[in-house]
Amino acid sequence: MKKKVIKHAALSVLSGVLLALSFPPFEIAFLGWVGLVPLIYVISEDKKKSGFLWGYISGIVFFGCTLYWMTNITVPGMVVLIGALSLFYGLFGICVRYAFAKSVNLLVLPFFWVILEYTRSNIFTGFPWAGLGYSQYENTSIMQIADITGTYGISFLMVAFSVAVFAFIKRMPKRTRYMVKVLLLLVAVTVYGINRMNTLSADGSIAISVIQGNVPQKEKWDAGFAEEIVDKYTDLSVEAAKDSPDVIVWPETSYPYLIEGDPRLYADLNKLLDVTDVPILLGGVYLEDDRYFNSAVFLDKKADEIITYKKTHLVPFGEYIPFKEKLYFLREYIDKPIGDFTKGKERVLFPVTVTNSDISKDGTRMRRTRFLKFGALICFEDIFPYITREYRREGADFVVNMTNDAWFGRTAASRQHLQASVFRAIENRCPVIRSANTGISCFISAKGKVSSVIEEGGKEIFVDGQKTNKVEIYSDRSFYTTYGDAFVFLNFLVLLMVFLVNSPFFIRWKKNIKF
Repeated sequence: MKKKVIKHAALSVLSGVLLALSFPPFEIAFLGWVGLVPLIYVISEDKKKSGFLWGYISGIVFFGCTLYWMTNITVPGMVVLIGALSLFYGLFGICVRYAFAKSVNLLVLPFFWVILEYTRSNIFTGFPWAGLGYSQYENTSIMQIADITGTYGISFLMVAFSVAVFAFIKRMPKRTRYMVKVLLLLVAVTVYGINRMNTLSADGSIAISVIQGNVPQKEKWDAGFAEEIVDKYTDLSVEAAKDSPDVIVWPETSYPYLIEGDPRLYADLNKLLDVTDVPILLGGVYLEDDRYFNSAVFLDKKADEIITYKKTHLVPFGEYIPFKEKLYFLREYIDKPIGDFTKGKERVLFPVTVTNSDISKDGTRMRRTRFLKFGALICFEDIFPYITREYRREGADFVVNMTNDAWFGRTAASRQHLQASVFRAIENRCPVIRSANTGISCFISAKGKVSSVIEEGGKEIFVDGQKTNKVEIYSDRSFYTTYGDAFVFLNFLVLLMVFLVNSPFFIRWKKNIKF
């Protein structure tokens, strides 16, 4: 009996390890397709209803290996978060046990997974980091289905494949049927992806410059370094302006002074606008009515006011303390500074004018002016699908992610963060431009292709620089933009039917019915 328990524990750990290996820093993406096989195998053999335990162990290992970088922020917070997130793996274990106990078709398991992943992404403040589908962020043909299903569709496929592989290992009678169904689904998704990439066509472009200042975290809020920081961003912006961009983007909280609303107060920025003649979107702390907001601020010298987006989804225990009247004491146990920001209430679209010169077929030179709009995602707002979707629905032609991943040190966190931006671009067929203090500053096309990464000597983090790139704009609205998480709702309906069909009431009714 003891050997059996050890075997089950080892296989549960193996599941967590395989899934973790599919994510950065390892990025052995194909392991994500079989990562759940050991866990399903364990639960199929265990008759003691220990599904939650084995699933929870897998979750602890997976999140422990994936979120290890949180030790750079808060060890107690990391322990609590990993423990909470692992509950969803435990619940999946219960779902697997249910499927075996009720002799339900095992292809119901992907439906369970999607509902649990969606719940994890949205309950309380939500934390959709490291969703299973994110591991395929470089699998271009497969991930295009996200413009219909969101990342949940890729997670669904991966769990379904694990089920099919498990069925072959266990030599189940339905193993061939399972595998054929899953492979047909994979072929269909791949064909869709290839066709989508070949038929998606842009109807315009805009030149954008991103700045990565790489300001050390200990200097960002030190008043003694403020002028030096402004000078650094100014020099990089002047250099970027030589490429004639339509807008220049600075990272989150890149401007070291408090911003209060009147553009005439900022001589350094106005001077920069005069020199570059290019609008600037910068990150800063905005003060209004004695409240502080983590904000994106848009300055255009043609305007007599600044346009500000105040971050709407704050980081709990990072930018604010929930229920701070009762939990204020937590500041004493977290060794990193916790902000006291106020949550913004609405999305804001920034206007930018783009003028392109074209030559027609008869040789006539034409000038075309186009008025575009874009939204800002500050810090980890890009990991929440609904924010980018709302921007796109409101008319955004592209979005920018302004972030500062210096908190995480030289870890895989920056690349894990990038994974989310890739899927936001595909889901809404909306380019995502990333500007990080340090992190991964780059351009992501509406097809999910990452390009023009700021790097030096092969390093993407803790380097400074600037890049200008022409970004293609798409006017087509995706299914996901229009209908949101309809795929998740479909999964819910399927599970509802499964529970009804396997309920004692339905079984008794079926026995009593006469045909």
